[in-house]
Amino acid sequence: MEPTIVETPFGAVKGVKSGEAIAFRRVRYAPAPTGAARFALPGQPVTWTGVLDCTAPGPIPPQSPSRLAKVMGDYPAAQDEDCLHLDIWVPASRPQKAAVLVFIHGGAFMTGGGSLSCYDGAALAARTGVIVVTITYRLGALGFLPMEPGAPTNLGLRDQIAALRWVQQAIASFGGDPDCVTVAGQSAGAYSIAALMASGQKLFKRSIVMSGPLGLMAPDGDKVAALRRAFLQALGLDENDGAKLRDVPIDEILKAQIDLLRRPASSAGDVSPPFVPIIDADVMPRDPLPALLEGAGQWCDMMIGWTREEMAAFYVDDPRPKAEVDEIVRAAFKQRFGDRGATLYQRRLNSRAPASSLAALGDLRASDMFIGPSLATADARRRQGRAAYVYQFDWSAPQSGVEACHCIDLPFLFGDFGRWDARMLKGATLEEMRAVSAAFQDALTHFAKTGVPDAADRPAWPVYGEAGNIMHFDRLIAATPYAA
Repeated sequence: MEPTIVETPFGAVKGVKSGEAIAFRRVRYAPAPTGAARFALPGQPVTWTGVLDCTAPGPIPPQSPSRLAKVMGDYPAAQDEDCLHLDIWVPASRPQKAAVLVFIHGGAFMTGGGSLSCYDGAALAARTGVIVVTITYRLGALGFLPMEPGAPTNLGLRDQIAALRWVQQAIASFGGDPDCVTVAGQSAGAYSIAALMASGQKLFKRSIVMSGPLGLMAPDGDKVAALRRAFLQALGLDENDGAKLRDVPIDEILKAQIDLLRRPASSAGDVSPPFVPIIDADVMPRDPLPALLEGAGQWCDMMIGWTREEMAAFYVDDPRPKAEVDEIVRAAFKQRFGDRGATLYQRRLNSRAPASSLAALGDLRASDMFIGPSLATADARRRQGRAAYVYQFDWSAPQSGVEACHCIDLPFLFGDFGRWDARMLKGATLEEMRAVSAAFQDALTHFAKTGVPDAADRPAWPVYGEAGNIMHFDRLIAATPYAA
């Protein structure tokens, strides 16, 4: 395969053909955050002389195994703190002024990476004509826990901002249009997009918020201080030893992160991760949701959606006896709704066939964390005179046992099912998955190109208005008023 050389403002890069696209892997957007720079702000873009070989995948940030590997599969990759890079896929036809789709991965701010093989953008770029970019950014304590009071905050978000600035400066070299950049993010990546919109980071024109946990309340100073103390204690350090975190071996940091992740949940079914974006003075001065509800991010076109059974991915294969689970879930409904809890719990049970306590809990938590906040955001934009396009991903595989779970829409966005080895796809035919993927890709990339998801010859996708219409992606693809 003949390499392709592209001259960027920072130096020349060499890519290689991948299917009907050209891949540029591990394109650095900031200096390595290693050694003394472990907790430093992302620096100015790296420059180089000669041609930078970008034909091999880069590492993902240091991390422990994903808690969702059991449903979405496991995709091994090299790990390294030197991880601030982009992966770029350009259609082999080398279009000019092409729309750009930048993907920010999820993983509870603790796992994942733009270089994972499941996020390969070649098939998406080749089929739709958009340039696909994935971002790799710092995770866990290295990305979201300031090591001491006054230290830089939200380094993972700042990495994303640095990457988006690089895209604005350099994507035209690859044939992309810097004035037509859409960010798409899933889960933690979706929350990140909401935070960037809320803080006015005008580095993109459109956003696609996929399964965004917008109900998550960001920790402030006191909670951050308590988390820092707990983290340092897990490492055997004093609460004033934050500066020593620069020198702690990465394996010990990962072990301490797992210790914090295993702490008892604050309420039944709560799966909120310990390391998340925090309230600070500039990047995230407030929670994204109330900011969006009050009109932040109006400069940005918006699509927002969720999967029908978001929480099934977290609750599958629960080992506890049914009676114990039922008691826990009843208590959760009572805690949430008081005296109405028992009645609402029974209604939730009766809305599923067969009835399932965990499914009822999943519906409750999904409504609070994902669906309710997403609908509120769409409705706020409607009242503010701005369009929002809303979807629910309903498709599920016949033998998966996890329904339309969290992450199920990801393989349909990227469209290369040969790269996915996932329980959530078990028993489905390739023909069916490709058909649903084509519809999903066409809608999302037409939105990226034009601001409207109505691709030619596809079902009409109305803007979210008073009727509350949302698009459903399943074996039947159609827009209907939302029904809880």
